[in-house]
Amino acid sequence: MAFSAGRPHRAAVRGGRRRWLRAAVVQGGAIASGAALGQGGALVSAAALAQGGPPATGVTGRARAGTPGVAPAPAVPGARYRPTFADEFDVAALDRINEHAQGGVPGAPAWRSRMRHPRKDVINEEKQIYVDPAYAGRGDRALGVQPFEIRDGALHLVAQPVASERIREALHGMRYTSGCITSELTHAQRYGYFEMRARLPRGRGFWPAFWLLPVREGWPPEIDIMEASGERPGYLHFSVRDPGDPRGRGSGWRHVPAGPDGWQVFGCEWTERSIRFIVDGRMVWQVDGHAIHEPMYLVANLALGSHDRHWIPDPDASTPFPGRFEIDYIRAFERA
Repeated sequence: MAFSAGRPHRAAVRGGRRRWLRAAVVQGGAIASGAALGQGGALVSAAALAQGGPPATGVTGRARAGTPGVAPAPAVPGARYRPTFADEFDVAALDRINEHAQGGVPGAPAWRSRMRHPRKDVINEEKQIYVDPAYAGRGDRALGVQPFEIRDGALHLVAQPVASERIREALHGMRYTSGCITSELTHAQRYGYFEMRARLPRGRGFWPAFWLLPVREGWPPEIDIMEASGERPGYLHFSVRDPGDPRGRGSGWRHVPAGPDGWQVFGCEWTERSIRFIVDGRMVWQVDGHAIHEPMYLVANLALGSHDRHWIPDPDASTPFPGRFEIDYIRAFERA
């Protein structure tokens, strides 16, 4: 999801939710789980991990309740990682998602509820405005519009039409509200492995994304770990935008459909030499020889529409509101 308005393009149900058992095993910075990817994409057992095998992968999803298992480490063959940042969204408090990323607690970090630019600024001709309940828009009183929910340990970024003309006027004339979270004020790192388990919204106009942006002022660089069009279920877009190259290089679409319940694990390994994109434990895209070597922070958002109907068309009467980008967890790791 680029900031350039002239950019041509970017390119089990929760009731039966599978839960992590909290018995994560940390040995030398590696977090073991029941399965891991070998060099050829084959699964490696936990016994192999204990003898120095590759770290475990999120491909197996969450262990079903009562099943022995532990939280998986990155789906990165041949490298050991240690956790640096995580939100499992098991803490239901939503007030830690706010303008200044205040109120985080151990295990439940605070998030900023907007992009770096002012909320009213329109980027890519998107049709939403990112809000939180405290946002007052043009006025001096909080509008109380809530685009976030936590249900059964998953954060929902909720996009929907503005409820009234009064609120629309206060929101600078924008027709839709939606949710955005960033770790700009709480966590950034150079290189590492980044992972999200999520279920994407379907329908015309929805543009969910999980990406990295630089701590310093200015753009690019940008790493799009995953973005999608709700009108094209099963297709994902990946992109690397080096400093000084806003059009991007090494970007493309891949057909990576979700399973019956819609949940997928999106990962990205960023090293000094390459950037690899991993979905459900399988590498689907790789860019070598990039020029991104500075601290980056995490972003997850649900945009609506764009300047290009062939990329992300605008919502219309067929759009199934409210749109929900459901996030089970977001995690970051660094090499031990």
